[in-house]
Order: sequence, then C-alpha cells, then structure tokens
Amino acid sequence: MRIQAIFLTLLLMLPGCLFEDDEEEVIKFNGRDLEGSATYRFTLEDAEGPIWSLDDQEGKVVILVFMFTRCDNTCPVTSQNIKAVQDTLTEEELEKISIVSVTVDWRHDSPSKLRNWTADRGYDWPHLTGAKEYLDPVYENYGVFPVEESDDSDEGYTVAHPSPTYILDTDLKGRVVWSNFDFPIDLFVEDVRTVLKHY
Repeated sequence: MRIQAIFLTLLLMLPGCLFEDDEEEVIKFNGRDLEGSATYRFTLEDAEGPIWSLDDQEGKVVILVFMFTRCDNTCPVTSQNIKAVQDTLTEEELEKISIVSVTVDWRHDSPSKLRNWTADRGYDWPHLTGAKEYLDPVYENYGVFPVEESDDSDEGYTVAHPSPTYILDTDLKGRVVWSNFDFPIDLFVEDVRTVLKHY
C-alpha cells in the first residue's frame, strides 16, 4: 500500500516537472527590446588607420555609439557612460565584446581629430569616420539623422542628433537600444550581460 502511495505521488509530481522543463525562459531587457532585428552592415574608416567593418565583428556582442568630438553636452556623458560600462565588465566579458563609436560630424572629425580626442580622454575603442556618402546610410538605418545648426563656434555650426546606443548580438542582430544619452550604467550592463548569456 505504501509503495502505491509513493508511486501515485510521483505521478502527480511528474507533469509539473515536465511542464517546468518545457517552459521557455522569458528574456527581458531594461532598454528597448529590438527582438533580433536585422542591422545595416557598414564599413567605415577607423581613426587609427585601418578600415573597420561591422561584418568582421560577428561572434562578438557589439556596443554601437554615435557622437562627435565638438559636442559639449550629450556626447561627453554618453562616452563617459560607455567608459564606465567598460570598466564594470570583467576581462573575460570584454574579450567577447566590441565597442565602437561613429561620428555624426563628418566635416570636422577627421582621423587625426578623433585620435587626439580619444587620447585626451583615455578611450581605447575604435572611433569611426568617413565620407558623407558612406555615413548617411549608417545614420538613416540607425535612426541618428544629424542636423547641422549654425552657431558662433570657429566652424560656424554644431550638430543636433539623437543619441541611440545599440547592443547587437553575436549574429549582429539588434537586441537592445537605449535612446537616452544618459542611460543608467548598471541597467545597461545588465542588458549587455543578458545578450552575452543568451545570444
């Protein structure tokens, strides 16, 4: 009788266990979920000299930033946040990640200007530039749309632009975008680690 009771108990438990095993884990992000959307594959000029291609980053999680060196409000915050993210991640995690930024001021941000700017701030990830004809499709596909506005600077203009920061998975599909230039570093790091774990 006791054996029958144990057997019945096991039978009652079994469907619940099976259901639990079959249940898919729900993946949630703090930023906006891009649901694995296709991304525009681009090739631009790295300030350090070589050509930089998004296709070459396949197999790594890519953090994609947009900025320009003369920006004195939003871009410095975003770049500092990315540096803080970089400093938070472990060496093992950083080996699986590619951080890259693309200028939105192609007229001013030559490779030498970008090199000096990154050296002054201690940033060691690639900063990309290029001719307008190569940058425009990048801006369009990543929703950046920079607009030159007249000001009293030496160049006579500044650039207004949205500040999306993307996290792409190892297949270079869009997973997360943070639209606010001053994103919470801890929540952004959580999203990076979620992509590293699952994609």
